[in-house]
Amino acid sequence: MNVLFKLKALTGMRRNVALLLLDFLLIYLAYVMGMYFRYGIFNLYEPEFFVNGIFFSLFIVISLALNGTYKIAWSYSYFRDYWIVIRGIATGFVAGFGVGRLLILLNIKLLTVPFTVSSMAAIGSAFLIIWSRIMWLSFINRGHHALAASERVLIVGAGDAGTSLAEELARHPEHGVVVGFVDDSPRKLRRRIRGIQVLGDSTRIMELVEGFKIGKVIVAIPSADSQTLRKIFSYIDTKKIKVQTLPSLTEIIDGKARLGYLREIDIEDLLGRESVKVDLASLKDYIVERVVLVTGAGGSIGSELCRQIAPLGPGKLLLLGKGENSIYEIKQEISKQYPDIPVVQLIGDVQDTDRMEYIFKTHRPSLIFHAAAHKHVPLMEENPTEAFRVNSLGSLNVASLAHRYSAEAMVMISTDKAVNPSSIMGASKRLAEEFVRSIAENSATRFGIVRFGNVLGSRGSVIPLFKKQIQSGGPVTVTDPRMTRYFMTIPEAVSLVLQAGAYAAGGDIFVLDMGEPVKISTLAREMITLAGYVPQQEIMIEYTGARPGEKLFEELVMTDEALSKTKHPKIFKLNGQTVLGEKEMEELVSKLELAIRNSDYAVLNGIIQGFMPDATARIKTGGDFS
Repeated sequence: MNVLFKLKALTGMRRNVALLLLDFLLIYLAYVMGMYFRYGIFNLYEPEFFVNGIFFSLFIVISLALNGTYKIAWSYSYFRDYWIVIRGIATGFVAGFGVGRLLILLNIKLLTVPFTVSSMAAIGSAFLIIWSRIMWLSFINRGHHALAASERVLIVGAGDAGTSLAEELARHPEHGVVVGFVDDSPRKLRRRIRGIQVLGDSTRIMELVEGFKIGKVIVAIPSADSQTLRKIFSYIDTKKIKVQTLPSLTEIIDGKARLGYLREIDIEDLLGRESVKVDLASLKDYIVERVVLVTGAGGSIGSELCRQIAPLGPGKLLLLGKGENSIYEIKQEISKQYPDIPVVQLIGDVQDTDRMEYIFKTHRPSLIFHAAAHKHVPLMEENPTEAFRVNSLGSLNVASLAHRYSAEAMVMISTDKAVNPSSIMGASKRLAEEFVRSIAENSATRFGIVRFGNVLGSRGSVIPLFKKQIQSGGPVTVTDPRMTRYFMTIPEAVSLVLQAGAYAAGGDIFVLDMGEPVKISTLAREMITLAGYVPQQEIMIEYTGARPGEKLFEELVMTDEALSKTKHPKIFKLNGQTVLGEKEMEELVSKLELAIRNSDYAVLNGIIQGFMPDATARIKTGGDFS
C-alpha cells in the first residue's frame, strides 16, 4: 500500500511539473505576442527581450501555483476552477508589473515590460492556459467516447441534479453518453446546458428515444413528488426503454443514497407524497443520553426506528424481539454505523411478564417504542388467541412496566384497522389502545399512540406479494376492484412515531395526514407497468374477493373522535375518546386472559361486542384454523 501511495504521489508530482512547464511556455508565448502587437518586428537578438519575458512568466507561474491551480483535478473541473486560473494570472501580473516598476526606481532593468505588453501578455496567458485545459479534456472525452459502450442516455430534468449527472457521465462515458435533456420549463427548451441541448419536454420522451436511438432514460428530479413522477412516467413505454431515477431528497438527506446513485423507478416513487419532516432538535432533546427500548426491533418498523434513533445519541439502545436472526442483523447494522452507542440484544416475548419484568428492572429504559405485534390480517383470523395475547395483553404488559418503573415516555404503534375493526387483528390493536390510554390516566409516564395505515414494503404488505406474483408471471391477485388503502413509506411512519414521542402526554392518539387513499387495482396496474409488462395482456389481474377480516375502505378516525392540530402540520391528535376506568379495565383483562387461556371464542366474541360496539370482527366458531 505504501509503495502504491508513493507511486501515485510521484506520478502526480510529475504531472504538476509538466503542467507548470507548459504554462510557463504559454505565458512566454503570450508575452512574445504582446511584444509583437506593441512593437511590430523587433530585434530578437536583444538580451533584455528574453530576460524580461522569463522573469515576467516566472511571476505569473508562481502566482498560479500559490493560488492552487496545480491542485485542481481537471478531469472533475467546474467553471469556478477557471476563475482560480484567472485570479492567479491577475495576481502575478500585478505583482510582476509592480516589482518591475520598483526595480526601475533602483536602476535595475530586469522587468522593464511596458504596461501594454504586460496587459496583453496577461490576457493572452489566461486565454491560452484555459484553452489548453479545455482542449485536453475534449481529447480525453473523445478518446473515452470511442471506447465507451454504445448506450445513449436521455436525462429528464435539466436542473442542478441533471446537469451534475451529465457531467459525471461525461467523465465516465463507459456508463453511457448523454444525448440530450428533457425539461418542461419553457425557458430551457432548445437551449444548451453544459454543452448539451434540451431537446424537448416530457411529452416527447418516446419520440426522442426512437429518433436518437436512446438506450436509457434517467429521471433526474430528486425534488419531484409522486404526481410529477406519475405524469412523466405516463409518457414512457417501459417495454421499449430502460428507466432509472436519482434518489429522492429524503433518501439523500437520510444518508440512504447519494446524488450520483441511480436506481430503478419503484412503486414508492409513484404512490408517495410529500415527505413528513420532523423537528430533529426536539427529538434529540428527549432521546440523547436516554436508555431507549424498541420492542419488535427486528421488524420493518422496529428496525427503522433503531436506524433513526441511533444518530440522535441515545445512552443505550435495547433491541427486543422474538426472532434471533433479525435482532442480530439490526444489531450488526447499528453497531457498524454507530460504534460508540451501547447496543443490547434482548430475545423475549412482550407478553412474558417475568422476562419483561427482568428487562425493565435490569436496564431501566427511559423511552419505550412499542412496535412488537402480530399484524397479518388473514393470519390472525386463523389464530385469534395469539392476536389478543401478543397485541392486547403484550401492549398492556409493556405499558404497565413503563408506568411501574417510571419511564419518561412510551409510544405504542397502532393501526387504522383499529377503527371500526372488521378483523381480529384490528380488534386486538383497539383493545391495546384502550389499555394504554387507561394506564396513562393515572401515570407520570407520558404515553402516546400512533395510528397509521399501510406501510410500503413492510413484511406482509401487498407490494412484496405483488412483486413475487409478477416475477412468477402472474396472475396478480386483487381482492376487489373497489378496495382502497392509505399508504406511507417506512421512514415516514417512523418519523411520525418519533415525533409523537415528543408530543405524547396522557395517552394521546396521533394520526398522520396521509393524503388520498390509493386503489389497490391501480397499485397492481402500475407495478405491472413498472416491471415492463402490459396489464391484462402479459400479466393478468384477478379479483378474488375480500378475505376474512378485510375492509374495502380503511378509516383513520371513529365517529366519536375529532381531530385537532399539533405543532406539526402533518400530524393530528384525536379528541373525544372515553377512557376505561381502572376497575373496568381490571375486569376486562381478567376476562380476556381467561378466554385466551381456554381458547374460549364465544367469550372473546362477547368482549369484542361489549367493548367495541362499532366492530364487525368476529371469531369463527370451531377454533383456530389449521
